[in-house]
Amino acid sequence: MPPLVLGHRGASGYRPENTLEAFELAILQGADGVECDLVPTKDGQLIIRHENWLNGTTNIQAHPEFKDRERAGYSDGITENGFFSEDFELSELDTVRALERLPQIRSGSAKFDGNFKIPTIDQLLAAPFMDGKTLVIEVKHGMHFTQRGMDISGILSKKLAESSWKDRGIKLVIESFDYQMMMLLKNACGQDKKYVFLTEQVRLPDNETKLTRSYLEQLAKDFDGVSLDLPLLLDLDSSGTHTVSNGSIELAHELGIEIYGWTLKAEDATESVDEYFAKVAQSGLDGIFVDQPDLLRSIVDGTA
Repeated sequence: MPPLVLGHRGASGYRPENTLEAFELAILQGADGVECDLVPTKDGQLIIRHENWLNGTTNIQAHPEFKDRERAGYSDGITENGFFSEDFELSELDTVRALERLPQIRSGSAKFDGNFKIPTIDQLLAAPFMDGKTLVIEVKHGMHFTQRGMDISGILSKKLAESSWKDRGIKLVIESFDYQMMMLLKNACGQDKKYVFLTEQVRLPDNETKLTRSYLEQLAKDFDGVSLDLPLLLDLDSSGTHTVSNGSIELAHELGIEIYGWTLKAEDATESVDEYFAKVAQSGLDGIFVDQPDLLRSIVDGTA
């Protein structure tokens, strides 16, 4: 089976990531689905942002009316100074606009800075372009918020129950880097979704540098799949690019779980982009998160 082509936060190589415009473009480019990141607002809504620290992905610093909200806070394991999603009600963010997170790399995407709103999970679930597609939902910093009284798994469960996703043929996959959070999400959101555990080398137990059978066996007991960064899945080939399977993909399939890889980017190619994308596409992965869905689609379909 060819791998699923999954727009990583949409077509994030072309539009500011985690915007409705990036998601729609990914689908128009032939993606089988898209992946989004969720963080909460003060009033218990779920917005689609890379992290709760808003400075790097929005123009909130250009809003003087919010100056008094600036503070030091937790984001992605570190303390940042700035503005945080949990300090704002959803209505307050209506005038805030998305920025390209990596403008030095994605100058074309950065040309759209300030044009697009910050979407909610409700809006993405309701978007007609998602009909019949796969939606991968990554819950960011879930236990951080849960431990502070925000029932993230319960909020997401309610959002999904209120959506018509199943009637419209949408397939749901829920992800998190946190094992405890994943179990809470699984218990809250029900068995009619897939649950895929996210990890990478720095998060492996016991200072391991590669996946072990015992670790994958534990994941296989609780989850439908595992999602890993490409360096953990693929060894370097002769060009110095991670394209040669190191056995992790085959081991996961032997244990009966799906395996996804992230993130495939044209900028990482050390040979031609077509060659790089083709080697990753042929590695045996069940799904690939990609910043340029059109390029991977043409490889998977054999039209490149």
